[in-house]
Amino acid sequence: MVIDDTSDVARDDVAGPWLSPSEALTRFVPQRQSRGPGTRQVAPIRFGFRVGYIGFLVPAGMLSELVEDIEVYPLPTTPVWFPGLINLRGGLIPVFDLKKLLNIDDPGMEKPQLLVLNAGAEAVGVLIDALPLTLDMSGKEPQSLPLPGILREHCHAVYMQGQDIWVDFDFDGFFQAAAGQIAA
Repeated sequence: MVIDDTSDVARDDVAGPWLSPSEALTRFVPQRQSRGPGTRQVAPIRFGFRVGYIGFLVPAGMLSELVEDIEVYPLPTTPVWFPGLINLRGGLIPVFDLKKLLNIDDPGMEKPQLLVLNAGAEAVGVLIDALPLTLDMSGKEPQSLPLPGILREHCHAVYMQGQDIWVDFDFDGFFQAAAGQIAA
């Protein structure tokens, strides 16, 4: 029973003592949802970008940003597939030309676009041929298709969607290996 200070009347409809903020935030436990006949499963939507004839699937949850009209600062004595660095909001980000790194002979766009993947010290820029796409990868079975060398070493799976090849790859391992070639 709580006494309302404004009316001097006892009330039974008010709950007992207040919960602490952490108790209030953690008191609810989400119920497990069943997968009965009346429920639908959401298709796994992925984002991807194209470089020549190969599509690359962006790892789930990875940040990405399309950057326009930014100058790439070249570094001396680096491979042709490493155009240089960009300054994005005060951070230096390495830029890779995957078409040259993977020896893909495809003309692509006259002026490729720059896609920055990941954030902070792990961020890398990639020159791409078209705007990134959303892809429905539900029901797609991995294929066994030939891939260029360094990509093959870091590939989790390869999928076909129509006539397009999409590669799910070890993002960190791939770019660390590429960066290791620059340092060598």
